[in-house]
Amino acid sequence: MTSTWCQLCQFQTLVYDEAMNALTVSPGLSDEELVRIVREREAAGQRVQIIFTEPFLTPAEAAEALGVSRTFVMNKITAGQIASTRRGTRHRIAVAEVERFRAVYIDQMTTDLAQDF
Repeated sequence: MTSTWCQLCQFQTLVYDEAMNALTVSPGLSDEELVRIVREREAAGQRVQIIFTEPFLTPAEAAEALGVSRTFVMNKITAGQIASTRRGTRHRIAVAEVERFRAVYIDQMTTDLAQDF
Protein backbone atom coordinates (compact mmCIF):
# COMPACT_ATOMS: atom_id res chain seq x y z
CA MET A 1 0.00 0.00 0.00
CA THR A 2 1.25 3.43 -0.78
CA SER A 3 -0.86 5.34 1.75
CA THR A 4 0.96 6.27 4.94
CA TRP A 5 -2.24 6.08 6.98
CA CYS A 6 -2.29 2.31 6.50
CA GLN A 7 0.13 2.17 9.40
CA LEU A 8 -3.04 2.20 11.51
CA CYS A 9 -3.81 -1.30 10.29
CA GLN A 10 -2.25 -4.30 11.90
CA PHE A 11 -1.31 -6.34 8.87
CA GLN A 12 -0.43 -9.87 9.69
CA THR A 13 -0.29 -13.24 8.05
CA LEU A 14 -1.32 -16.19 10.15
CA VAL A 15 0.26 -19.58 9.57
CA TYR A 16 -1.75 -22.46 11.10
CA ASP A 17 -0.38 -25.89 11.85
CA GLU A 18 -2.31 -29.19 12.07
CA ALA A 19 -3.42 -28.50 15.64
CA MET A 20 -4.65 -25.07 14.49
CA ASN A 21 -1.86 -23.40 16.38
CA ALA A 22 -1.40 -20.02 14.76
CA LEU A 23 1.94 -18.45 14.10
CA THR A 24 1.70 -14.73 13.36
CA VAL A 25 4.11 -13.65 10.68
CA SER A 26 5.09 -9.99 10.62
CA PRO A 27 4.79 -7.94 7.42
CA GLY A 28 8.55 -7.39 7.14
CA LEU A 29 9.33 -11.10 7.05
CA SER A 30 11.30 -12.11 3.98
CA ASP A 31 10.06 -14.79 1.60
CA GLU A 32 13.02 -16.95 2.53
CA GLU A 33 12.21 -16.72 6.24
CA LEU A 34 8.55 -17.63 5.63
CA VAL A 35 9.59 -20.65 3.54
CA ARG A 36 12.01 -21.69 6.30
CA ILE A 37 9.24 -21.55 8.94
CA VAL A 38 6.87 -23.58 6.77
CA ARG A 39 9.52 -26.20 6.03
CA GLU A 40 10.38 -26.52 9.74
CA ARG A 41 6.71 -27.18 10.55
CA GLU A 42 6.39 -29.71 7.73
CA ALA A 43 9.60 -31.45 8.83
CA ALA A 44 8.05 -31.78 12.27
CA GLY A 45 5.18 -33.69 10.65
CA GLN A 46 2.71 -30.82 10.80
CA ARG A 47 0.47 -29.79 7.95
CA VAL A 48 0.75 -26.06 7.32
CA GLN A 49 -1.96 -23.84 5.92
CA ILE A 50 -1.37 -20.20 5.07
CA ILE A 51 -4.40 -17.92 5.13
CA PHE A 52 -4.41 -14.33 3.90
CA THR A 53 -7.10 -12.04 5.23
CA GLU A 54 -8.07 -8.54 4.25
CA PRO A 55 -7.24 -5.99 6.94
CA PHE A 56 -10.18 -4.20 8.52
CA LEU A 57 -10.53 -0.93 10.40
CA THR A 58 -12.93 0.13 13.12
CA PRO A 59 -15.06 3.20 12.37
CA ALA A 60 -12.80 5.23 14.67
CA GLU A 61 -9.67 4.08 12.80
CA ALA A 62 -11.34 4.80 9.44
CA ALA A 63 -12.31 8.26 10.69
CA GLU A 64 -8.73 8.97 11.73
CA ALA A 65 -7.47 7.78 8.35
CA LEU A 66 -9.96 10.00 6.52
CA GLY A 67 -9.48 13.02 8.79
CA VAL A 68 -13.16 13.10 9.79
CA SER A 69 -15.15 12.25 12.90
CA ARG A 70 -16.32 8.79 13.88
CA THR A 71 -19.90 10.10 13.71
CA PHE A 72 -19.33 11.12 10.08
CA VAL A 73 -18.14 7.60 9.25
CA MET A 74 -21.10 6.01 11.07
CA ASN A 75 -23.52 8.29 9.18
CA LYS A 76 -21.94 7.24 5.86
CA ILE A 77 -22.23 3.56 6.87
CA THR A 78 -25.91 4.06 7.75
CA ALA A 79 -26.50 5.89 4.44
CA GLY A 80 -24.85 3.02 2.55
CA GLN A 81 -21.99 5.17 1.27
CA ILE A 82 -19.37 3.13 3.14
CA ALA A 83 -19.71 -0.65 3.08
CA SER A 84 -19.01 -2.44 6.33
CA THR A 85 -19.41 -5.84 7.87
CA ARG A 86 -20.67 -6.51 11.33
CA ARG A 87 -18.93 -8.62 13.90
CA GLY A 88 -21.47 -8.91 16.64
CA THR A 89 -22.65 -5.36 17.19
CA ARG A 90 -19.45 -3.80 15.85
CA HIS A 91 -18.80 -2.46 12.36
CA ARG A 92 -15.59 -3.32 10.53
CA ILE A 93 -14.57 -1.58 7.30
CA ALA A 94 -12.18 -3.12 4.78
CA VAL A 95 -9.11 -1.00 4.09
CA ALA A 96 -9.91 -1.17 0.36
CA GLU A 97 -13.36 0.31 1.10
CA VAL A 98 -11.81 3.17 3.07
CA GLU A 99 -9.47 3.85 0.14
CA ARG A 100 -12.41 3.75 -2.29
CA PHE A 101 -14.46 6.15 -0.17
CA ARG A 102 -11.45 8.46 0.25
CA ALA A 103 -11.14 8.80 -3.55
CA VAL A 104 -14.89 9.47 -3.93
CA TYR A 105 -14.88 11.93 -1.01
CA ILE A 106 -11.90 13.87 -2.42
CA ASP A 107 -13.52 14.03 -5.86
CA GLN A 108 -16.75 15.27 -4.31
CA MET A 109 -14.96 17.92 -2.23
CA THR A 110 -12.97 19.05 -5.31
CA THR A 111 -16.14 19.36 -7.39
CA ASP A 112 -17.95 21.28 -4.63
CA LEU A 113 -14.99 23.61 -4.15
CA ALA A 114 -14.70 24.24 -7.90
CA GLN A 115 -18.36 25.29 -8.00
CA ASP A 116 -17.66 27.95 -5.36
CA PHE A 117 -15.23 29.76 -7.67
